[in-house]
Amino acid sequence: MAFGGVAGWNQILSDRSSLGAIVALLGALLLGLPGLLCAQVDPPPTGDDLLVIPTPGDGGAIGGDNPFNLVPTLPQNVQITGDYSIEWDSVSEIIVYEGDVQARADNGLQLFANKVVVDSKKKFIRFQGDVSVYQGAILHRGETAIYHFEEKRLEADGLRTGMDPILLEAGQFRMVEKNGRRYFIGENAGVTTDDSENPSFWVRAERTTVIPDERVIFRSMKFYLGDRPIFWLPYLSQPLDKELGYHIVPGARSTWGPYLLNRYGIMLGGEKDPETGERRESWILSQWHLDLLAKRGVGTGVDLFDTRLKENSNLGWLNLYYIADQSPTDNRIGVTRHGVSDHRFRAQLRHRLQLKDLIAGGDSWLDADLTYLSDRFYLEDYDPGTFRIEPNPDNILSFTHQRNRNLITLWGRLRTNSFYQSDTRLPEIALDQVRHPLFGTAILHEGQAILGIYNEHLSDFQRRDLKAEAAAWPLGDPRIAEINTILGKHGYTRLHLWQEVSLPLALNGWLNLVPRAGLGYTSYRSVDGLSGNDERKHIFAGIDASIKFSREYPEVHSESLGLDGLLHVVQPYANASWLATNELDSSFPRIDRLTASTRPRPLGVGRFSPIDDLEDWSIIRLGARNRFLTRRDGHTHEWLTVDSYFDWFLTDPEFDRKFSNFYNDIFFHPLPWLKLGLETQLPLLGKEGDFTEVAATLRYMPTESLEISLRHRYLNNHPILQNSIRLEYEAYQRFNDDWGAGFSHRWEFDDGVLEHQQYSLHRTLDNWAISLGLFHRDNRDKDEFGFVLGFTLRDFPNVNLPLKVDAE
Repeated sequence: MAFGGVAGWNQILSDRSSLGAIVALLGALLLGLPGLLCAQVDPPPTGDDLLVIPTPGDGGAIGGDNPFNLVPTLPQNVQITGDYSIEWDSVSEIIVYEGDVQARADNGLQLFANKVVVDSKKKFIRFQGDVSVYQGAILHRGETAIYHFEEKRLEADGLRTGMDPILLEAGQFRMVEKNGRRYFIGENAGVTTDDSENPSFWVRAERTTVIPDERVIFRSMKFYLGDRPIFWLPYLSQPLDKELGYHIVPGARSTWGPYLLNRYGIMLGGEKDPETGERRESWILSQWHLDLLAKRGVGTGVDLFDTRLKENSNLGWLNLYYIADQSPTDNRIGVTRHGVSDHRFRAQLRHRLQLKDLIAGGDSWLDADLTYLSDRFYLEDYDPGTFRIEPNPDNILSFTHQRNRNLITLWGRLRTNSFYQSDTRLPEIALDQVRHPLFGTAILHEGQAILGIYNEHLSDFQRRDLKAEAAAWPLGDPRIAEINTILGKHGYTRLHLWQEVSLPLALNGWLNLVPRAGLGYTSYRSVDGLSGNDERKHIFAGIDASIKFSREYPEVHSESLGLDGLLHVVQPYANASWLATNELDSSFPRIDRLTASTRPRPLGVGRFSPIDDLEDWSIIRLGARNRFLTRRDGHTHEWLTVDSYFDWFLTDPEFDRKFSNFYNDIFFHPLPWLKLGLETQLPLLGKEGDFTEVAATLRYMPTESLEISLRHRYLNNHPILQNSIRLEYEAYQRFNDDWGAGFSHRWEFDDGVLEHQQYSLHRTLDNWAISLGLFHRDNRDKDEFGFVLGFTLRDFPNVNLPLKVDAE
């Protein structure tokens, strides 16, 4: 039934402060009185949350069956504004808004539509006609949408959603909020990043779940180019994290042939949400591999990572891989192989398990560094990057407990790969005492005690070759005895003790002195080899001295050199070290021994790890350290550091030297785009047998789009290591937003060989980034070639193919 006084109401409510408003009110009452007398008035709804008098000016004509024009209110968490008309049903508690309607929810959701229906009983609001939904940077468009205002959940049919950079199109769509997070779930949905009228590609699925800024989950997924389906997957969880989702790398190598590397990463562990399919509190990152190699076959594997240890990339992972190799004897360097099985595999575990409550009064943990390989060529063939850094992987299990200043370690080195030469420690227990004040005095104490059972083993192929060599010599040849000695057992039980004290002193406020003294004992028992049991006593004395001078130059400023004031600190220093010990016989089977190096040895016995090679020494190290400091970004910045020093040998433990080389360690970092490192050592007296080494690194960005890197190493006349003149350089140029190119070379000028060359080209399209890489490696006896093709959806979360031309 119509209320005839609508016009009067509008005029009165808009002009109620005037005399005309009062007259209009009386007229309206007279005009409407007959209708009021004849009407059967419905009782108004009750409850403060359900009834309000409509606010004037919010809409046009107001209709309905309530003679007082009373309408139910919206829930407190939703506001409706705009230019509209209202109709309502007081029994069903349904309000209908038509016109230009806007709604805002308290969770930041904004909705626009031509018609809005509020159902207060069923607790939802329906939006119809040209529906637009804004949620922060997310935009939804469609014809219908339903918002459940108590659950704060959005549903829609035929809706297209934009979440930069994703566009989601769904036959049926709903938004869910759980634990402060939003989920968008679409049935018969498609996802693309091509924001155009006719997108060039779609990823469509029966059900699609979008978690903004985290991941997109597809069930029964098809990838379309235009309207043509390309491939299908039963399930795909594609996250923003580059470690997760599906990655493919196509390419070719001379030892693999054409290949296609497939990797799919998902999170494991935690509890699965039945509505969104997401796992909550997942902590295991799993990356599953399926590699197709034309010359080698099909390889499969999985990498598992404990993300709770992600701050340490050397811990918390398990790698498993297997391939039935069709060409196990084919190799990169042209050396003949024998006895390599076609079953190639790797199992590698590096993990740390915290055992906080195992022993009271300290922290405990268990470390595992274990690698089991099918053969000694596996890493060279399938992981050349690791092979270059760690050709003989270790196998260690250790338990560590730390309490106050004491560190106790029980560990063992295992021999799981008999084709490597290695030593075993089954077991070794060590107690390390951290430097600390002795009985509350200024004297500092540190020490260690180590007990273990040690053995060294030749590799299987070394033993085979030595036996074959011995069999070739006539009986009685002295070389046979030498070979048998090498083939014999090498091992012992060793106890090593070391205790050291030091006293830091500051004399007259400018001279720093640290005298040191130490005593040690080493016992060898159950010795396998030509030598018998032995023991050694160590006596050590040393002193460190240094002084420091500084001068400020506040007037020094240069933007081009990155200088904002300058502080120069000069620190001359001298370290004297003397050690007397019992020498081991030359035939003793030393296991912890020195390895060839170009760097100076440590002067402290407690930090000298090759215990079996401790020899008498008397060494004085003289040097000066120069530091140039400036201000940058509110902090002190090391602008230039130069450390120059040499060793004077009164007794040389390694060679018959009087002086070492003269060392210079230089680091120069004047600007963010320029960094230089330089290590040099030159003979002091030019004595025959001295060697020269120069190692330099440079990173330079002359422009924002060009980066150049340079590495150089020159080594000449070293008594053990081979001469080398190696130069590596690489550059990358970004020409514009669409094109980029790079290259790298590695030269060995000692024999004039360009060992490695790599070239890459990058092209960016509207939706794709395409990369092409080529490489060539000269292994002297055999050349190696390869290429890789990478194509990446620019904005879609990590459907990408990282360009990795050469694993090294």
